[in-house]
Amino acid sequence: MLVIPFSILPPKVVVTFSKTLKNIGDFLSTFFPGMRETLLQAEITLQPREYAAIAFVVAAFNMLGAAFFMLLLGFMFDINLVVAAVLSGLLVAVASFVTIIYYPQIIVTRRMRALENQMIPATRQLLIELKSGVSLFQAMASVSVDYGEVSKEFRKIVKKMNSGVPELDALSEATVANPSPQFRKILWQISNALKVGSDVASVIEQMLADLTRERIDQIRKYGQELSPWTMIYMMAAVILPSLGVTMLIVIASFMSVAIPSIVLPVIVVFLVGFQLFFMNFVASRRPMV
Repeated sequence: MLVIPFSILPPKVVVTFSKTLKNIGDFLSTFFPGMRETLLQAEITLQPREYAAIAFVVAAFNMLGAAFFMLLLGFMFDINLVVAAVLSGLLVAVASFVTIIYYPQIIVTRRMRALENQMIPATRQLLIELKSGVSLFQAMASVSVDYGEVSKEFRKIVKKMNSGVPELDALSEATVANPSPQFRKILWQISNALKVGSDVASVIEQMLADLTRERIDQIRKYGQELSPWTMIYMMAAVILPSLGVTMLIVIASFMSVAIPSIVLPVIVVFLVGFQLFFMNFVASRRPMV
């Protein structure tokens, strides 16, 4: 089922309207040349012009909804909000369009992280199967369970091969539709090994060693990054607020100026927001283990 973020209309209604605006979608899609590949890797079965038309429809209806809401507020409180309605409508339209256009890239990033999270154990299982003497098809079938997004990709390959698609063609199609550079590299190496007739197990063993080394380097780099980020956190969330509030109280007492009651709640809200942002930021940079 197609998910359309920030749409005030049901997806079916949006798709119905977008079918009449494919020419506009065709024009808009020319500004995003990489959209076809992104949609393919995000597993969205739409053409670029169809998806761009959907983004245009959502942006238009959201613009009308935002403008109507502002005009309704102006009518309720007897205030002229025509200019505010136009500006808010345009702002909402641009934000909605950009968000929907780049939403597939968010899906691609999530899929890539999910794939690379299980890449090493799945590759190790594939290597064990091949070294035990089973065929590549059977090895891929055994990896098509228990490894999350990686298993899902191998299930697609196995299904295509079962339906009569040649092994190299199935691997090539999976390479194009996969968002993970690591996974694509493994499929490329397997395809090259099959073309030249070399030992696939040796190729995968080398790839496994490379993946393990890259993961260790990522962990080491992450550990080195934590020190400066910890210092920034201590400065912004601990030292600066405590010393800042103390200095504010001292200066206000010397100048006989009352501190507005809104200051402390604002500081608390800032600290909570900063800590949530910082935790999310650090977690997003943590390598998958």
